[in-house]
Amino acid sequence: MSKLNLAVIFGAKSAEHEVSIVTTFQAWGWIDRKKYNPFLIYIDQNNNAYLCPPLRKESYKDFVKKVLEQNKRVDFVKGGIEMKGGILLKKRVNIDVALLTMHGLYGEDGKIQGMLDFFDIPYTGSGVLGSALGMDKVLMKEIFEKLGLKVVKYFWFYDVEYKKDKSSVFKRVDKELGYPVFVKPANCGSSVGIRKVKSRKMLDEAIKQATRFDHKILIEEGISGAKDINCSILGGYDPQTSVCEEVLTDEEFLSFEEKYLKGGKTKGMLGLSRIVPAPIPDKATKEIQRQAKMVFKELGCWGVARMDFLYQPKSRAIYPNEINTIPGSLAFYLWKASGLEPSLLIDKLVNLALERKKQQDSLSLIFKSRILDQK
Repeated sequence: MSKLNLAVIFGAKSAEHEVSIVTTFQAWGWIDRKKYNPFLIYIDQNNNAYLCPPLRKESYKDFVKKVLEQNKRVDFVKGGIEMKGGILLKKRVNIDVALLTMHGLYGEDGKIQGMLDFFDIPYTGSGVLGSALGMDKVLMKEIFEKLGLKVVKYFWFYDVEYKKDKSSVFKRVDKELGYPVFVKPANCGSSVGIRKVKSRKMLDEAIKQATRFDHKILIEEGISGAKDINCSILGGYDPQTSVCEEVLTDEEFLSFEEKYLKGGKTKGMLGLSRIVPAPIPDKATKEIQRQAKMVFKELGCWGVARMDFLYQPKSRAIYPNEINTIPGSLAFYLWKASGLEPSLLIDKLVNLALERKKQQDSLSLIFKSRILDQK
C-alpha cells in the first residue's frame, strides 16, 4: 500500500500559537514513516501558510525562524497546497490527510475546518460545528444544562455591556455567585486570560484582562475543595474513553504557567504534575467517562478530544467544565495509560479522518432543479 501524504498543520493567529508548536514537535516524533510521507505546514500569526523544512533537533524559536527565513509560502487549493510564485514556478503538493495540531482561535474553533472542507482535504479532529461549539465556554454550559448535567453557577455578558454598566455586573456577582469567582474569556483555551477573583476590588482588573482576548466574558462561582479531573474521548459515532487523570497544581487554579512552563523547558501538557489513573471512586470515574462520551456525541465531535471536569470529594458532585476538541499534546498521555501507543493514536486519527471523508462523499450535496429553465 502506498504511503499517505500527511500534512501536519500548526500555528495560526491564536493566543495558543506557541502551545500548538509544542504539540507539533511532540506529534512529529510519533508519525510512522513506513505509512506516511509527513510534512509540516506552519501558519504564522498573520495566518500566512508556509511549507516547512524537515524538523531537526532544534529549539522551537530556531525552527520557526528558519521557516520564516526560507519563506516557502503556500496557498491551500483543492486537495492540497500550491507553492506561491510565478505561474511557471508553482508546485503542487497533494494532501491525503491533514493532522491538525492547532489550538485556540482559527485552529480549534471551526475556521480552518471549514476551509479544509471547502478544499476537499480530509482532516483529523472535529468538524466545523463541534469545533465552534466546543470553543465557546458559554454555549458549552448551556449544552451541559440541556443534557441534564450539573454546572457551577455562572453568568455571562459582552464587554460593551460591561463598559456601559459595570455596577450591574458587580451586583450580580454579589447576589448570584459570591466570592471567589473565576473570570474567563468565553473563547480562549490553555487558561489564557483567566483570573481567580477573591473580592470585588479585584473584579474590574480581571474583567479587563479577559476582554483582551474576547468580547464575551464568563464569570463562574468557585467550588471549594474541587479536584481537576480530565478524561479523553476517541472515535466517531461510537467513541471510547480513556482512563481519568487528576491534575495537580501548586497554584489556586490550573494556570497557563502551570500547564506549560512548570519545570523549565516545556513539554506541553506532558509537563503537568498528574496522577493517572485519578484516585477517585470507581463510580465517579465511570460517571465522568459517561458524561464525556455523552457531550462528545451531542456536539458531533470526531477524532480525539479531552473533557475537563471538577470533582468535589465531599459532596461527590461532578461538574463538567469544558471540552477541548484538539487537546494539548493530543492527550497522548491518557491514551498511553489506556494501552494505546502514540504512533497508534496517530493511525487512529488518520483512519477516522478518512472514514468521515468517505461518509461525506457518500451524501448527495447537489440538487438539480428546473429553476434556471424558467423564463
